[in-house]
Amino acid sequence: MKMTKTASKATAILCAMTVMMPAAGAVPSAVASFSSSAVVASADSIPDWNATSYTGDQFVNVGSKFTFKVTLGPWVKNAKFQWQVAYYGTNYSWQNLSGMTTDTLTGTMTSKLNGAHIRCVVTDTDRNLVEETSARTLSAAQASAKLGTPVLQSNGYYKIPLTITGLRDNAIGTFCPGFKVTTSSIDAIKFEYNDDNWAVAGDNMGAGFFQQNNPIDDDNDGNTDRVEKVPNYYRLQYATVMTPAVLGSDNVFGYLYVKPKSGVTSLNIDMVEDQTSSLYGSADKYEGTIIYGMSYAGTSIGSSGSSATVPSNIKVNYSTQYHQVQFVWDKVQGADKYGIAVYLAGKWRIQTSNITTNSFVTPKNLTPGMTYKVAIAARVNGTWDTAGAIKNAVTVTVK
Repeated sequence: MKMTKTASKATAILCAMTVMMPAAGAVPSAVASFSSSAVVASADSIPDWNATSYTGDQFVNVGSKFTFKVTLGPWVKNAKFQWQVAYYGTNYSWQNLSGMTTDTLTGTMTSKLNGAHIRCVVTDTDRNLVEETSARTLSAAQASAKLGTPVLQSNGYYKIPLTITGLRDNAIGTFCPGFKVTTSSIDAIKFEYNDDNWAVAGDNMGAGFFQQNNPIDDDNDGNTDRVEKVPNYYRLQYATVMTPAVLGSDNVFGYLYVKPKSGVTSLNIDMVEDQTSSLYGSADKYEGTIIYGMSYAGTSIGSSGSSATVPSNIKVNYSTQYHQVQFVWDKVQGADKYGIAVYLAGKWRIQTSNITTNSFVTPKNLTPGMTYKVAIAARVNGTWDTAGAIKNAVTVTVK
């Protein structure tokens, strides 16, 4: 029995509600309750269910501990528990976990458990009522969100690509990072979604970019009297309902635009986790809600990390017929040549350093399925910025 879509949809709606109604705090994603309010049972009216809450989907590093707990209603006096697992790819083929017969399941994450589902069969022996909790998903999926090289535009804004790599099928359902940048140092900041280059844009439940709000209760009556903007902190919120966004081959989720104030010559922009990122959608394809273990990397304006000597906005095109890869990037002002290096056997190895256009096509008949890390450098005033190129390296897989 598949019971994953409801939980998936709830996750999306929670994130999307935060988009539309930002609050000071958020419901912890680790626990999903079956009821939004306390359940009160009278002697004459006992609910026909056993569990009132149950630990939600989890990301756990391989080798780390995980815990699931089911909480029962006070009307359940004599209960039996049996925890079950369904491994990823088995079409929800449930099997009992030997000896796991209490209200809490604790275990150690393994590669085999990546994508597996957990549930508990709870029996109220007094009523002979058997209930299966909703399926939850264990994930060890690692992904990485990164701000790329800022490129100065003619209107004074710096355009900064935000890429996400390591996603399953290049897909994501919720993505909610925070950005730390000194508010007093900027005239404007905004975000542009990469809808045009997504293979699938996703059925947006909510999307937004805003400065963090801080609701204030002046008279301590439990109601918000005023809302202040939190300095130096901005939030990006993206959520879908059942169809996730699928990124293009360049892995670009969107672009952050920052306009520094006049006289500001350097600016650090940090990206941090604000809410967990996840993937959900077709229960047959993704089998539940996959929580990503997301790492974040910021960037800076006016330092080596934002040098105009580094090719940016790198796009990757694939030829399945000839097993070739094409790279296209934005031209670097003042560059007379471009170079390509590939990371092989623990070293960066130069493939060519005599490219005079802003594109490059590999030789034919590369080995399908092989993955390479590629850096593209520019020569400006006789100098190659190899450090900047390596920082912006892209990973490709031959098709």
